[in-house]
Amino acid sequence: MKRRRLLSLLLVCATVGLSIWLWRLPDFVSIPEPKGDYQKAIETFSALEKAESALPLRPEGRSRLLTQGHKTEHAFVLLHGLTNCPEQFISLAHILHESGANVVVPRARYAGFADRMNAVQGLQSAQDLLDQAAVGLDIASGLGDHISLVGLSGGAVAAAWMAQNRDGIESVLLVSPFFGVHGQPVALIDGISAVLVRAPNFYLWWSAKKKEAIAPSYEYPRFGTHCIADAIELSRDVRDHLASRPLRASRMAILTSACDAAANSEQTSQLAAQWEQKNPGRVLIYEFPKALGIPHDMIDPNKPDAKTQIAYPTILELLGVNPKGS
Repeated sequence: MKRRRLLSLLLVCATVGLSIWLWRLPDFVSIPEPKGDYQKAIETFSALEKAESALPLRPEGRSRLLTQGHKTEHAFVLLHGLTNCPEQFISLAHILHESGANVVVPRARYAGFADRMNAVQGLQSAQDLLDQAAVGLDIASGLGDHISLVGLSGGAVAAAWMAQNRDGIESVLLVSPFFGVHGQPVALIDGISAVLVRAPNFYLWWSAKKKEAIAPSYEYPRFGTHCIADAIELSRDVRDHLASRPLRASRMAILTSACDAAANSEQTSQLAAQWEQKNPGRVLIYEFPKALGIPHDMIDPNKPDAKTQIAYPTILELLGVNPKGS
């Protein structure tokens, strides 16, 4: 009898220990290294370009910088989605540049490779997303007096983390933030992600029917389970610190769509309400109605279901930008 009790106790302890280990979040870290002036910002981006030139990237996959040739009043940092690359944001970047701003679109680690079926994309971590955002913000500090950070999907989760943890950001726009999975309970997805991030990585097609034929040609046709699970881990970190880490950014706008079949927009709305409660007058959320058919990726005009002619005006309004000629 004593032996059974001992074994039962050991089993309970092992179960509790395993649960704690699985549920523990990584210690996400980002140390700002702002570039104080325009020339230092340009030199930093040049070093980034040089490093990327040694990688087997597609032309569309490299980081981008659109400048006026001098420091401007406003600078934008644009963070692409988990399986896309800087090309996803280039059309919007040009509009922002034409409005008189400087714009940097940093590439996430493992993004933009010429081989769309590469085996490393799944290794992209949440820390990689934060590093991507940090590089962009460091460069932007020398490009503009006022900095706006825009993130899409997984990039939006990194932007939210920066809004909680980094000074010097005037406004943040979260577009279709991937805080959770559409139609799935939050606790279930958090639990599955805690397991997947520690299990062997495997890949799933975005479209089982189209597979590699998915468009555009610079987007990865599949995603690694580690990559997705790690984004959820970063989401958990943001959510766990809503109370202890009030917004450092002056303003936050959150843009979602009722037609989003990837992210959990209901969960996002609840988070937005909590942010607004803790930061009165500084948080705005807008959702495109279902009738407009705006997809999860409302940024890339090269997606087959793109409706950027509808989405862009709202995005620019939330950013406080008047397009040239308007």
